[in-house]
Amino acid sequence: MRTFISMLPSRMHAFMRMFTVTLRNFPWRTRFQALWYNRHKVAVLCTSLLLFGICLSTIYWQFQTAQAKDITATNDSGSGDTQKKSDQASITQTPSATSSPSGSSITPEVGIIPTPSIHTNPSANAGSTTPPDNSQTYPPASSGTTPPAQSGQTYQPVTPGNSGSGTTSAPTRTASTPAVSPTRGTTLTPTATATPPTTNPATPTATDTPTVTDTATDTPTSTVTPSPVPTATITPIPTSGTPTLTQLDQITHGAFGADNNYVPNSWGVQKNRVIRTSNGDVFTTYISAGAGNTDRRWHLMRKTPTGNWQKLQSGDAGQEPINILRGPHDEIYLFTWPGTAGILNQISSSDGGRSFQTRQIPGEWIADQGYSGSTIDAQGNMVIFQTGYNVPGVFYWSYYDAASQQWTFHTTTINYRYTYAFFFLGPKHDLTITAMRDVLRPELGYPSSTGFNYIFNAIKYFYIPNIDDPATIQDLNVAEVQPQNNSDYDITYLMDSYIDTYGRTHILYNNLYNGTHHVVIANGKIIKDVILNIDYRTKARITQDAASHFYIISTSGDGKTLNVYPGADNDTDGTQLAAPTHLDISQFPACTDDDFCHEPTFTIPRAGNPNSDILDGTYGAYTREIYFQINLHGKP
Repeated sequence: MRTFISMLPSRMHAFMRMFTVTLRNFPWRTRFQALWYNRHKVAVLCTSLLLFGICLSTIYWQFQTAQAKDITATNDSGSGDTQKKSDQASITQTPSATSSPSGSSITPEVGIIPTPSIHTNPSANAGSTTPPDNSQTYPPASSGTTPPAQSGQTYQPVTPGNSGSGTTSAPTRTASTPAVSPTRGTTLTPTATATPPTTNPATPTATDTPTVTDTATDTPTSTVTPSPVPTATITPIPTSGTPTLTQLDQITHGAFGADNNYVPNSWGVQKNRVIRTSNGDVFTTYISAGAGNTDRRWHLMRKTPTGNWQKLQSGDAGQEPINILRGPHDEIYLFTWPGTAGILNQISSSDGGRSFQTRQIPGEWIADQGYSGSTIDAQGNMVIFQTGYNVPGVFYWSYYDAASQQWTFHTTTINYRYTYAFFFLGPKHDLTITAMRDVLRPELGYPSSTGFNYIFNAIKYFYIPNIDDPATIQDLNVAEVQPQNNSDYDITYLMDSYIDTYGRTHILYNNLYNGTHHVVIANGKIIKDVILNIDYRTKARITQDAASHFYIISTSGDGKTLNVYPGADNDTDGTQLAAPTHLDISQFPACTDDDFCHEPTFTIPRAGNPNSDILDGTYGAYTREIYFQINLHGKP
């Protein structure tokens, strides 16, 4: 101490010496007798207070440091995107029966349920969610070019066939225990009040974001060699008349659930929902809330000759909307997954819905319904299917042979999971499948998302030449688009698939970055890929009339019209469209959410109805399921 003091300036030295003498001579013992006799206790108390202060300072410093790191990490990852699928957002408003949500034009799956304010749909609009934050954009990826790495992570897709991180169970888009990912998400926890906005956002245009070249970087496992499509010149069929809306009415307003319970009645572009028998009766299905998220209720509805809707049957639907098919002799087939317990039931009627029989379809079905779908051909042969987990992907399917009246179960393994699948039975005992890839971002070598971690950025065409030998499956890449940031997920959104009267396969999908594509495949090759100028981009379907003329039909972005786009007079495949006819549906407006607002679904060959000039169909809008009928030629 003395050495230290001696180093101080002279004035400070004198002061310290005076202070030391004063302390030494101060009569501590007489002035502070009690304190003096308890000096040891006081010393302990002071030491304790000093240590406590040091601890508090340390904790505060660590908290400030961690908070600073969190802020930095958030900025680096480009967070701020609002999830739209039915996974990680909760509904805070009750959907209005007549209003249309606002939000992005690109949906949702197998996905996040939007947080209303309320968004676009698939689960999109549940309301509407804010579109993903695109503030961090990568340059568009060109053929063979990989987007730059971010935050030290490799941004390179893995080679097809690699198992990535292994088999992973995807969350379901429904509010049930995560498993296979019907609506792409975890649990939805809706609250009791919320009304979706009354307007939809403007449809994005191709110039909103940089264009990405659709580069198929996923090497096909084999060359597709389906049965040849006739090469004879296809003669254009001129349009005839103007499409007319002949019927529009409400089937139910209970397709959402009491107390705002989440019921994904509109989920699943691949679902068959409506059929018409030869006497003109129309049958359709919807689901409502039930005993729980894995025991929702299905309802079979029939439109009576008087125009009213009559409920014929109901039962346990499991999680998802069920499928309905029409047989060649007006049989009615329903496929349900009661309790979501890996049990598949076929419920059928051969007397127009007056009586029903139930049989269980055997198979190694997974507990989750797994994006189930169905198809039937003119002879009554059928396929019912579900999709498995992520890496590798699996199609679980059973084929019904109408001649033997037997079901045969199959498991077909592919490199990744492809969902929202469309199955088509061919005339050569063959099977065509179209689907979009649905896996976790890290399984493709991409950095994890700051929000919804599943990504949908590839469309594939599969072909099985012989149903009895599924191992012969072949595939063809239709599109694969690299993400431009870590928040985009519905990058190639599959809307519809159709096999035309000439045997060609049609695929409609929306590219998030440049618009809606119409792809035509013949003889295992892509012969056309055309961008369509239609509204609304993710709510479009394709069909033909009785003379094989093509039509694209969609609901509008504002939900007030059904837009019918006939093929032009020189069109031969639905890629050259005439001006649309706008059919007024404002009495029961549509909306854009994927989970709560399904696209127009109508009587088509895949569900058992031959092509016709009269289309019976349905679309969903939150609590409502709406029926419509269109006369494509506008004639009596």
